[in-house]
Amino acid sequence: MTRDARPGSGSGSILVVLALTNLVSYAARNALFTVYPALEARFDIDLAQIGLLTTLFMVPHAIATLPFGWAGDRYDRRAVLTIGLVVASIAGVLSALAQTYVQLAASRAVVGLATACVVPIGNSIIAQVYNGPIKASRIAIFNLGLFVGAVAGFGLGLAVGFPMVALVIAIPGLVLAIAIRSMAIPAHPGDALLGPEMSMRTRARQFGRDAKTLLMIPTLRWMMASTTAMAFAAGGYNAWLKQFLTDDKGMTDGEATILLSAAIVGGLVGIITGARVADRLRRTHAAGRLWTIVVGMTMTIPFASFAILLPPGAGLYVAGIGTMFFISWYHAPIAASVDDLAPPELVVVAQGMVICTMHLFGTSPSSWIIGIVAKHATLFAAMWVPTALLAVAALCMIPAARGFPRDAANVKPGGHSAGHPSAASL
Repeated sequence: MTRDARPGSGSGSILVVLALTNLVSYAARNALFTVYPALEARFDIDLAQIGLLTTLFMVPHAIATLPFGWAGDRYDRRAVLTIGLVVASIAGVLSALAQTYVQLAASRAVVGLATACVVPIGNSIIAQVYNGPIKASRIAIFNLGLFVGAVAGFGLGLAVGFPMVALVIAIPGLVLAIAIRSMAIPAHPGDALLGPEMSMRTRARQFGRDAKTLLMIPTLRWMMASTTAMAFAAGGYNAWLKQFLTDDKGMTDGEATILLSAAIVGGLVGIITGARVADRLRRTHAAGRLWTIVVGMTMTIPFASFAILLPPGAGLYVAGIGTMFFISWYHAPIAASVDDLAPPELVVVAQGMVICTMHLFGTSPSSWIIGIVAKHATLFAAMWVPTALLAVAALCMIPAARGFPRDAANVKPGGHSAGHPSAASL
């Protein structure tokens, strides 16, 4: 299937299976966010150590997106996804069995590493199947797993507590691994360009050349900077918002959960809205999807500020919902834009590079840094850190949007973009 082909008859089932896979992946990531008191009591740890758990999950998750992305461009994408899900499920069971903080941290790190395969490969498959004017809208359905998975992780944590939440989330991953292995997906666009089996040393060199080729695209570099700032903001809010509502606002667990649920609904609507706005603007402006992100990040800032400042009440609900609504606009447009910028045979590794940087330098340190600020100052003060990063994200996306028409027009198959060195010459 070429990049301009229409969706096939099995595209709907592919989208559903991948969306469910993303849901389970995010449920595993968020499984511990509502069981902080149980973790404090069971493992005798403080807020900084709890924040570090998320960092220890996200660092291997971020780093692993690069080799997973490269493997997705070089091997059967179904096999890569299957292996990742099986390993994540086994590590999830081990998390439930952990008796010490070190054991819990190690098992969570493995879950993070293994689930890193889901987003770059899932984005590449969906972008290929639905390439065209509805690309971002269909990627948005895949990205609904982010918020639905968050709801599942939060809800299961509240319902069954720790350690059962880690065990319950591990089981669906095995079922989905079987479903993915039997999926009929289109051939990778770069299959004809892949050479014979290479040694590990040659593979490593090829990966370096591929990464350097992609980094020669200026727009992609600005997008990576912007998404890293966005990921820090989103990760910080995600990890600490419930604790902020109970500690700073004086809300009960039930009241905080209701507000979070309403905000998550806003995020779900935001994903769909941002994707539709992005696809509509893309029809008249080459960089319409990236300008959608600029608008979304800019609009998030006042809502997030009011969410920090306002006391419990209707205003706080509006601020929380508005924050999650607008901050969610970037998910589908960024994935679709990365696909537009990358040469066809490097689409998965391109997705992996963006995801790696945003999680390694954005999501990974956010929970820990906010936990440290909260420990030495207040959680109220710490919540302004991710809010400031929203402005950085919007500012970095502006030059990306300006340069996108030029760099997207230069994309050529064969491992390079017109005007940039080929992989073979680097």
